[in-house]
This record gives sequence, C-alpha cells and structure tokens, in this order.
Amino acid sequence: MSVYELIDRISKIQSEGKPLIRLDIGQPDLPVPPAVKRATQRAIDENRTGYTHSKGIPPLRERVAEAYGVPEDHVIITAGGKFPIFAAFEQMEGNATLIRPCWGAYTLMLKKLGKLYATIDTTFEEGFRPDFSSIPRETTMAVINYPNNPTGVGLPHDQYKELADKAADDEFTVLSDEVYTHMSFTKASSITEFDCDYICIGSFSKTFSMTGYRLGYAVARPELIKKIQEFQQLTTTSPSEFAQYAALTAMNIIEETSDYISDFYRKRRDEAVSLLRDAGFEVLPSDGTFYLFPRFNGNADEFAMAVLDEGVSVLPGSPFGPYEDHFRISLVTDKMAEAVEKMEKVKNKLE
Repeated sequence: MSVYELIDRISKIQSEGKPLIRLDIGQPDLPVPPAVKRATQRAIDENRTGYTHSKGIPPLRERVAEAYGVPEDHVIITAGGKFPIFAAFEQMEGNATLIRPCWGAYTLMLKKLGKLYATIDTTFEEGFRPDFSSIPRETTMAVINYPNNPTGVGLPHDQYKELADKAADDEFTVLSDEVYTHMSFTKASSITEFDCDYICIGSFSKTFSMTGYRLGYAVARPELIKKIQEFQQLTTTSPSEFAQYAALTAMNIIEETSDYISDFYRKRRDEAVSLLRDAGFEVLPSDGTFYLFPRFNGNADEFAMAVLDEGVSVLPGSPFGPYEDHFRISLVTDKMAEAVEKMEKVKNKLE
C-alpha cells in the first residue's frame, strides 16, 4: 500500500466519524496568524483575485529577495513549494542524488519524469548525518532537505559548506528544500549562504499554516528561475493573487512567528520523545520540524495498519527509503500520551 493509498484509507475512516488521532499528516495544527487572515480578507475585498505576473507580484519577490540577500531576479513565487521542485527536476539534465530518508515525493517525481537518480542512505546510528563525499561524480543535482522530513534532523553549518564546496568542485547543482527552516530548534543555515550553484525552495505552508493557500518560492540564479517560470506559465499560469498579498504580511511577521512555532513544537518534541522512549521505542530528538522518526523491532508497514485499527494514524518508514523498522509521526496533536499508549500496545503484540 502506497502512502497516498494509506492516507485515502485514513481519510475514509475520519469521514465515517470514527475517533482517530492523526499523526500522519504533514500539516501544522496551529491556525493561520490573525494578521495574515486579515490581509487575506483585505486582498479579496480589494478584488485581488486575478492573474499575476508568472514570476509572482514584484513586492513579494522583492521581500523574499531581501530576506535571502539576493537580487530580485533570483526569486520566483510559485503555486506551492512542491511546484518548483517538480519544475527543477523536469529541466534537469543528467542524474540526481537523493539523501535518504527523504520525502517520498522526490522519488515519485523523478520516476514520473523518467529521470535517473542515485541514493545515499543515512542511519539512525549515524544520527542520519550524510557523508557528502560519497555523492557520485556523475551527479548533476544533489537534493537535500534540512531540517529533514521525516527525521527532523538539521544540517550543521560545516556540512553545508562541505556540500557547497563539493558542488562547486564537481559542478553540480544543490536543490535545497528548506521549507522547515523557520521551524528550527537550533540555528539553521541555508544553502544560499554558500558559493555554489543552488536552487533553494521555500514555502508559506509550514511556517504560517498556509497549506491551503498553495504558495511557495524558489531562489536561484536567473537562468534557472527562467526555466521554472516557463514551466509555471505552461501549467498554473501564476500563483493566486490574494495569497501573494497575504504572504506579504506574513513576511513582515516571520521572525516572531518562527520564534513562536519553534518553541511550541520544541515542547511537543520533548514530550513525545520522553513518552516514546518510556514505551520502548528508539527515537532521536529532532532539530526542527514537527516530525519524529521512531524505530522499533518490527515491520512498520504492519505496525501502521495495526495501529490504525486502534485509532492512531502514522506513516511507515518505507516511503522514505529502506527504513522498514521506522515510522514517522507528526507532533500535531495534544493527545500524544493517548496515542503512544495505543502504539505501545500494538508494538508489544508485533515484536
């Protein structure tokens, strides 16, 4: 059963009104900030509901460029953060390298596009830290995601530099998915700080709970931005206009919002790590995101189905790579103690 089939089954159970603690979903349980809600309504009242420039409205591009310290022509606003990743893969020539565990959509996109890719698998024992020296010489695009989905692990500044230096020496592009950067429990770096060819992906979905707005962006050299723009012109035309004006307000409160959500999910992480360890699961504390990637002595696909029957939904580790004894949970509930109690019951039956 694929992730999307599992999510369909979870949604069906929920639609039937059965009690379910959802730990599978990659969506914050915090509301959109009030200032962003007001900006959304104001934009609609002002009839900002039409097409925009295919690179996004200039004020938002300028604001994102300012945040990253790059010229405005290095930025494109897109219909969600997933879109520029797909567009970058579509225009990629040669081979990609994925650092696993990684978001399963990367693999699905590359397969859909018929692109070749290699993988570098990290382990629990290594703290899920990658060895960038093992990136194959034929790589034309290395894909990273820190803080990471599903582990929550961050990448230290010195490892960013190591990767950037290798990318410059071996002449490949780094696609850095940084949608969880503003949900970090330690200081997070960005690939944009380093001298290499990169495509940096950002999103308003996680930081501001704006998942339904479908708004993201990419930061890259103008030649790459142009290719993403052409793909957007032929597909979505442009991002939603009112969403972009709401995002302008979001950019003005990004620091205070980041501080709040990071503190909120850090407390959730601490509680969940303690509960999981007491229940006999192995788990590494995350450096950011609202995810944990526990491990136990069993098959996580069986575990995910069995725990669903107990009223808890999780994602098995297999969609993220060869991690059949891991599963991902999202810290988006205040019922974690109840959920872990049910998970412990299932684990004891399966081990």
